[in-house]
Amino acid sequence: KLEPLSLLHADGTAFIPGQLDTTCHAFVGETVVLPCTTNPPGELTLSKSMLYWQIGTKELVHFFQNGQDSLEGQDKKFKGRTSLFLDQMKHGNLSLKISNVQFRDDALYSCIYRQTESHQTEKYTIKLKVSGK
Repeated sequence: KLEPLSLLHADGTAFIPGQLDTTCHAFVGETVVLPCTTNPPGELTLSKSMLYWQIGTKELVHFFQNGQDSLEGQDKKFKGRTSLFLDQMKHGNLSLKISNVQFRDDALYSCIYRQTESHQTEKYTIKLKVSGK
């Protein structure tokens, strides 16, 4: 059994990921936005940031680094269907848009934001429930 990644906040307090931050609902064929905002929201230096959207530890849904999308390792089933709000990211909006939602998108997603210099990491968990029309 894989243990969840145990992270430390900047002040040294343990940060235990895995608590559910929010649940989203979508119908097949719709576009859904999985919300994720840094806490506290502020100016982010995108050239020194990494953002992982993933399902578990195996499926990479979307990856952003050095100020741009980096989708070579993206899971094939999400190809061409995911996007970030690039104009709002520097203000802390790390939400992911998934278009043409499929039943197989029904999963528990992790939004993991890491600053490359300080290695400070934030993780949020979003559940997507997909229903038929």
